[in-house]
Amino acid sequence: MRSLFAALDLERQGLEAVKTAAVREDWLAAGEALLAYYRQSTSGGWLRHAPVTPTSATDPQADTLLRDTFVFYTVEGTVPRRPDGGLDWQYTGPNNDHEWALALNRHFFLSTLLKAYFATGNPAYAHGLDALLRDWVLTNPYFGQANADFAWRGLEVSFRPKAWAPVFFGLLTDEAFSPATRLLLLSSLPDHADYLRRFHDRGSNWTTMEMSGLALISAAWPEFKQASADLDYARGILTAEMTAQNYPDGVQKELASHYHYVSLINFEQFATTLQHAGLPVPDAYAKGLEGMWNYLAYSMQPDGANPLNNDSDRDNYREILLGAAKTYGRPDWAFIVSHGAQGTAPAGVPSVVFPWAGHVVMRSGWEATAQYAFFDAGPWGTAHQHNDKLHVSLSAGGRELLVDGGRYTYVNSAWREFFHGSFAHNVILIDGQGQGPGGQHPYPAATVPLASDATALLPDVDYAQATFSDGYQNVEGVAIHTRAVVYLRDKYWVVFDRVETDRPRTLAALWHFHPACTVTEERGMLVTTDPAVGNLRLVPVSGQPWQLHFARGQEKPDIQGWYSVKYNLKEPATCAIYTLRNAVTTTCAWVIAPDERRAPVVRTVWHPAPDGAARLTIAIGDQPPTEIAVRLSGTGVVPIGCGLQLDGFCAVLREGQPPLVVHGRVRVA
Repeated sequence: MRSLFAALDLERQGLEAVKTAAVREDWLAAGEALLAYYRQSTSGGWLRHAPVTPTSATDPQADTLLRDTFVFYTVEGTVPRRPDGGLDWQYTGPNNDHEWALALNRHFFLSTLLKAYFATGNPAYAHGLDALLRDWVLTNPYFGQANADFAWRGLEVSFRPKAWAPVFFGLLTDEAFSPATRLLLLSSLPDHADYLRRFHDRGSNWTTMEMSGLALISAAWPEFKQASADLDYARGILTAEMTAQNYPDGVQKELASHYHYVSLINFEQFATTLQHAGLPVPDAYAKGLEGMWNYLAYSMQPDGANPLNNDSDRDNYREILLGAAKTYGRPDWAFIVSHGAQGTAPAGVPSVVFPWAGHVVMRSGWEATAQYAFFDAGPWGTAHQHNDKLHVSLSAGGRELLVDGGRYTYVNSAWREFFHGSFAHNVILIDGQGQGPGGQHPYPAATVPLASDATALLPDVDYAQATFSDGYQNVEGVAIHTRAVVYLRDKYWVVFDRVETDRPRTLAALWHFHPACTVTEERGMLVTTDPAVGNLRLVPVSGQPWQLHFARGQEKPDIQGWYSVKYNLKEPATCAIYTLRNAVTTTCAWVIAPDERRAPVVRTVWHPAPDGAARLTIAIGDQPPTEIAVRLSGTGVVPIGCGLQLDGFCAVLREGQPPLVVHGRVRVA
């Protein structure tokens, strides 16, 4: 209590009785006066709740918490009690996962008990809140150092005040929540603020959470001496972080959609806190927020989910984006997330390039069944990276078809290596090895956007090209992978690959399918055959024979054929593995033709081309054939049909139409 009252600004108007009692060290009277002040003040006004009428109604989820049973990351566990009767706040769960213990110390579960109490009026839930908070504060003292244990780490320290504030202010007049626990909660807030001010991170999603937590303490409890200075400090840090942590195209530099959203919500929480404190949100800060929301809207898959890239879970942001569309006056976002039922259609083609992030989204339109592809052509992120450059995900006909494997776990294990590495992505392995770490971009990330000629979005065709040249793990010599993706809008994709090597290699091209896909082989082609949903045909095209085999739910000799939609969840999924042995520098292509029902018939012809280039002709069903030529390396001209030459990167020749040149020019041979 001495620490609490020393941290308060006892000269503040309304705290006169508190000061009088504290000066004479009558801590009981000082505590009573302080709680009386809070009942009468306007502090935390946006967090207050009307009194509830006591009942005996129950809530099953809240009842589970009262039995010390919690679910974190889909794993249920009952926390053991210490000899003195309190919870073991260091318990790592039934799977001995540190993330489980960290989640326990974040106190998100308090909102479940609080909502249950407000909904039912059952005092057992308020008593449960009282017991949990009292136990935590008494059990987890602050020693003025970072990362002392699961309780005192930046993220957990930032989350707890956000969970405590609605409890403190929502139960201010409720007799079921004891005065002693209220005072213990208050006594711990200066420790939380001290930690967040002294030990916060820079340049990551952690910073946004830590500073938004510090700002909340300052705005909700302005009675602390440091409150005003802490709020100014948080504002200065986060205003700078908005620029330092995000690329000019609005993408958070960790380049994981999940953590982009985490950072965005905490940036947004800080803006809301400023508004509650009666302070303006800087224009540049608000513009940065809009850019972050814009990435979520335009990278969204047709079903409303985010790209499952790097350390991400698959979430659905449709409803929250509809709210953001109203807040920021963006009818184009409303149109995207409502499939045209609301808002105004975005101008131009539906595809988009985020040049700094290197994320290329190719789509046919905004309807729920639209064709969609996500191509990772960008740099390694600043955190939560996977070794997956040049990965392609694809959905069509209302469902996902080709997928990223997800994240599954942070526990150091063979599972973490699989999901984090190239093996869980649609890339090419060399000599059985995946990509090494990408070029390091320390905070603030130092990189450049995609070159202007690396992408093109035209009315009928999208094009993107990128190269991975940072080296493969345990692979000596030259091993460079260049990939170009060409999308004929509303028709099909062609993925061109060139692997440059200085010696014979074994190449393995991976294609991971969603677990719901039934995948079969037809003369070396891949076909999904599920009724009444979107399907595809994937056709390898080259001058060399690839050997195909499948893995699904495999654990030995190596892990392969798994998919994780959420942390701690995994399920078997088909991975098609095309292998080419004793390959030297190799160029090939993959035609990926989706349809809303049955996979279409595809006919292809692979044409001779100069080194570094590729040419093929494609016919889908009874449609006229199309020739596509690309240059993946070098600068020479590429002979193409009709006696022409391509002097550039990509050309599309459609029967009866003039040549479409994506980059460069076509001339008579």
